[in-house]
Amino acid sequence: MKGRTEMFGFFCFIWYFQYMKFFCVIIFQGLVATSFSQNVEVLKQSNYKHDYFVTQMQYIEDISDTAKLQFIATVKISGEHHNSLLSGWYNNLKAKSKTLGANLYFIDSFSESENNSEMVVKMYFTGVNYIKENKKRSNKNRIFIFNQSCSRTDTAYFYLNQKRIEFDPKKYYSITTEPFKLYNITLTGKRSKKQNHSFPKDAESVFYIIPDGKKSINDMVNTQNGINFSIGKNKPIEINYDLGRFLLEVCKQDLQ
Repeated sequence: MKGRTEMFGFFCFIWYFQYMKFFCVIIFQGLVATSFSQNVEVLKQSNYKHDYFVTQMQYIEDISDTAKLQFIATVKISGEHHNSLLSGWYNNLKAKSKTLGANLYFIDSFSESENNSEMVVKMYFTGVNYIKENKKRSNKNRIFIFNQSCSRTDTAYFYLNQKRIEFDPKKYYSITTEPFKLYNITLTGKRSKKQNHSFPKDAESVFYIIPDGKKSINDMVNTQNGINFSIGKNKPIEINYDLGRFLLEVCKQDLQ
């Protein structure tokens, strides 16, 4: 009986610890969102309605081909430009698309000043068949490297197969890959097996963010929003395709 009681107490402690950790993350997200808030405004909305539950949002790979799509709305996002929270703009966009019932979008315009930015997005809805076709058009066989803090004035860098690569921190770096060739992406000159990438033919591209220090704000804020990483590890942060595709439209490429 004593052993069962101790085991029950242990499981209760684990549950309480996990709950409090989740609760702290939610509180932290709210505080950061309040400090660097963006305004989301619907500029134009169609009368089209549907009963489908939207679970995903894809970027339209061919924006010249929207005749088969149902226009939903034109949305403007504006506010203080804080580069470490660029993915926060994406999360706001996702939340708005679910509210409006849109599962496709493209960025019509993006402008920024020293402190503020403005983005105009067109949203659409379509069925499963077009979603599959759009997925087939996704960016293939490339590695994209973004710098977390685009406002930095110093040079951003990473190591590709133990060779230092420098690029403009306000832009992104692109690597065109060859099938089955090994690419090792690290932040130091030391090779890491965990950071190896090898692409078969026509594989979907991958995206990385170079963190702005070990105690990056994104370490906590984006745990559930498209970023995979270990807290406190000074290594490139791999992000999912949807967030990476969004950043491709916001940032400019460093052509070297």
